[in-house]
Amino acid sequence: MKTVNVVAAIICDDFKRKTKIFATQRGYGDYKDGWEFPGGKIEEGETPEEALVREIREELGAEIEVHDLIDVIDYDYETFHLHMNCYWATVAEGKLLLLEHEAAKWLEINELRSVDWLPADLALLPKIAEAMVDNNVEYYDMNADSFFAGSVNADMSYERDRFIALLPEHGRVLDAGCGSGRDSKAFMEAGFIVTAFDASKEMRKRASEYLGQEVLDMRFEDIDFHNEFDGVWACASLLHVPVNQLPETMKKMNASLKSSGVIYASFKYGDGTKMRGNRRFSDLNENSIVTLFEDAGFVIICNEVGTDNRPGRENEMWVNAIGKKL
Repeated sequence: MKTVNVVAAIICDDFKRKTKIFATQRGYGDYKDGWEFPGGKIEEGETPEEALVREIREELGAEIEVHDLIDVIDYDYETFHLHMNCYWATVAEGKLLLLEHEAAKWLEINELRSVDWLPADLALLPKIAEAMVDNNVEYYDMNADSFFAGSVNADMSYERDRFIALLPEHGRVLDAGCGSGRDSKAFMEAGFIVTAFDASKEMRKRASEYLGQEVLDMRFEDIDFHNEFDGVWACASLLHVPVNQLPETMKKMNASLKSSGVIYASFKYGDGTKMRGNRRFSDLNENSIVTLFEDAGFVIICNEVGTDNRPGRENEMWVNAIGKKL
């Protein structure tokens, strides 16, 4: 069976946040009307990246910037084998024009399966979904009052006390994704110097008022601390980082810690990406959390599965771990 080598551009609205991706509908050939990611064949002497830039210029009339390779898809159609290199891309210059396709759409995460994809392109959707930003931040902005009220008094003293026992007196703590500021306040009252951040504007506003100090406007991908903290506290916050981004994020957590610093993190108990309402969660279990920590340069000190501390949610399971920087 003949092999056809092609490239595909998964054009997103923003490379860091990826809230929408661009899908096109074929206007010609055996697979006319099927939906696909734009691209085409690699010509002799071209790199995949060069071919992609040329193809998008010819098909859509725009210049693109090619970013990371997402995946390589191999698929057997009836008359040929498709070998497709798939890259993230963004528009660098011009507008996307339909020079060959009959239709196009910008799709959000909850719309990814709303079109009739060609089989090879359909196989790429799980990895795209993992990388896309959903409505997590917007959810907390819209529900800040109820979330603050429901979490600020949750009893996290057991987990905090184990964490504090590993910190030096008056040490520095990074509260990563602080939410209501509940734990930051407890650390401050225990004599620690706390830096807190959160991505939600409305949660920052409430947490800053509660703490009496500013909560930083920051996302996990923006973290750029180096050897500054004795401990990182990530209570129910890293769980919103896409699964494929968690390893790199954990390495950033490691870099932010001083030698032998410690990190606490908690995740809803499960395996892989889950949508709960409009929010996306990266679920881990007692085994996968060990792999995540160790691959990022931590040794596991504590690893426990327990129930939710909030009233009425005792049936929800969580995995909690503390790791020490090697």
